[in-house]
Amino acid sequence: MAPLYITVFTCGAAIMGLELAGARILAPAMGNSIFVWGSVISSFMIALSLGYWLGGFVADRFGTRRTLGITIASAGVFTAISPLLAEAVLPWAASLGPRLGPLVATTLAFFAPALLLAMVSPIGVRAASASGLGHIGRSAGSLYAISTAGSIAGTLATSFWLIPALQTGPLIVGIGLVLSLVALVTLAVDGGPSPAPLELVGSRWTAAVAGTVVAGLLLGAGVMAATAQPETLADDGSAVLFQRDTQYHRILVTEAAGERVLRFDRSRQTAVRVDDPLTSTIRYPDYLHLALAANPGAERVLVLGLGGGALPTRMLHDYPGIRIDAVEIDPVVVDVAERYFALPADPRLTVHVEDARRYVRRADERYDIVVVDCYHADALPFHLTTAEFFGEIDALLAPGGVVAYNIISAVEGEDSDLFRSIYRTASGVWDGLWVFPVERRDGADSPDLVRNIVMLATDAPVSRADLLGRIGSRVDGTVTVEGFERFGDDLYDGLVEVADVPVLTDAHAPTDSLIRLYR
Repeated sequence: MAPLYITVFTCGAAIMGLELAGARILAPAMGNSIFVWGSVISSFMIALSLGYWLGGFVADRFGTRRTLGITIASAGVFTAISPLLAEAVLPWAASLGPRLGPLVATTLAFFAPALLLAMVSPIGVRAASASGLGHIGRSAGSLYAISTAGSIAGTLATSFWLIPALQTGPLIVGIGLVLSLVALVTLAVDGGPSPAPLELVGSRWTAAVAGTVVAGLLLGAGVMAATAQPETLADDGSAVLFQRDTQYHRILVTEAAGERVLRFDRSRQTAVRVDDPLTSTIRYPDYLHLALAANPGAERVLVLGLGGGALPTRMLHDYPGIRIDAVEIDPVVVDVAERYFALPADPRLTVHVEDARRYVRRADERYDIVVVDCYHADALPFHLTTAEFFGEIDALLAPGGVVAYNIISAVEGEDSDLFRSIYRTASGVWDGLWVFPVERRDGADSPDLVRNIVMLATDAPVSRADLLGRIGSRVDGTVTVEGFERFGDDLYDGLVEVADVPVLTDAHAPTDSLIRLYR
């Protein structure tokens, strides 16, 4: 039974590795939302359901020796080519919308190998029955237990080590190559009365398995060579300086026309001038300095979400009296900020690598300013939008403290649900809320336009006149950000309608449904 156990264990590991890596393949085009994960899981579950049924049928109809090796070798072939299939269908599937698009892409790219891998366990049960029906229940239970153990091992290995260490495409191709080799192990599986293993070598079924294995190995090697080549140009023609898949994103650093850009999957996170890393070519980090207009005497700053470090880098340069704690969940992002975006090694800066909410819960400091800018790709972690989270931030604020929160949304209209929900939630914690749609151009453009919005929240007794006066004076000349004195023109004075949007809580925070890109 040992060859059968090895086979079932490996196939169980492969299907979970393929599922996790497949989601990462989709992320650059589809994002990393709950809709993507729901689509991937649903597609694989459908494949498992059909595969279990089909595997039982073909095992009874054709027997183990005629089916097990061919099934696994074929799964290896389809797994090896799935990155190429995904690359071909993703541009088209992305146009189908945030729900249908990832479901279609997952089905087209990964349904076939998932179906074939699901067939292995029932075929294995048929092989186990060769020793007699008296122990078939025990044998079937053992096989499914071993398959599940393989799935656990595949999940942990893929998520903890393989995805951070390898490019996703070659990882998936590698899974296909392993499956192709495992197909050879099935030649030693006792499937009932049939020629002995040495006699079987010359049979047509052995030849079929061997031929499929060879085809899978050759095809996998070719795809591996193609997918392992690092990108030299991004989709916009810019030069790729750095690329890596991590547990959280596909990180890309690109450069073109004097601008260096950090991307998470398909979204731009940080962009600076190559000849002047203090100057952000994405405008919203400059608006986060508005927190100083609400609290001019700020000395302790907490920045949740580092990205390329544009905000901490500029603050450390411009405000000698400020000390900053920055929190970033992805250690690779910290390395990238230091290597490519001039994040300084300054004793006034401490970078903490952990989840933002975990840091907020354990911190014993009191901060004058807390900046929340924690988008990953184009999604917003729901647990950083809730009333409970805002309450935990409020507990960290020193007297007169202010929160600056970056939101991507519209302030009015059908694309404003995310902003209005966060605004409603924050209004239950702080009395003073100030809303600055970035580059609103004196209100000349439509409030329905999706853009970055910087929301200030504080209980400090700051009047509208005080706030605008400090902005106009550049906080007595302290702030040197270009155009800062005109940011007050972008202050939104309209009534924020909140009756039709939810208060976000840990129990109910449907941010993926509220964010404009996912509807």
